[in-house]
Amino acid sequence: MGFVMDFDAKNNILRGTLEGPLTGAILLDCYDAATRYTASHPPCRGLWDFSKVEANVDISSDLIRQVVGRSPIIAAGYMRVVVAPQDFLFGMMRMLQILSEQARPELHVVRTIDEAYRLLLVKSPKFSPIS
Repeated sequence: MGFVMDFDAKNNILRGTLEGPLTGAILLDCYDAATRYTASHPPCRGLWDFSKVEANVDISSDLIRQVVGRSPIIAAGYMRVVVAPQDFLFGMMRMLQILSEQARPELHVVRTIDEAYRLLLVKSPKFSPIS
């Protein structure tokens, strides 16, 4: 299916929800869409949700290294949280976190959306689609 981007203005969070089979191309498309959004809006926090990704995951450690080499989507000083319940994706996102500690010190990887909301101190998010 791909990904959906939405924004919670009350809590200042840009969310990318990835769904269905996941490929490197989809992940990079989502990264690029989020980068375009943040370039034209005030700084915000980020939430990347992989909960709806199916078992078919076609991303590699080389792709993660490619993402590490890109400029961060979210400005320094703003938390970003990745939700990755699947073991493989959790491992890949932890790899991203470890390899990019200096460029993305506010990056956290968790297993559930509830953990993400606790880190972000959000109780009742209200996301609206963005174009």
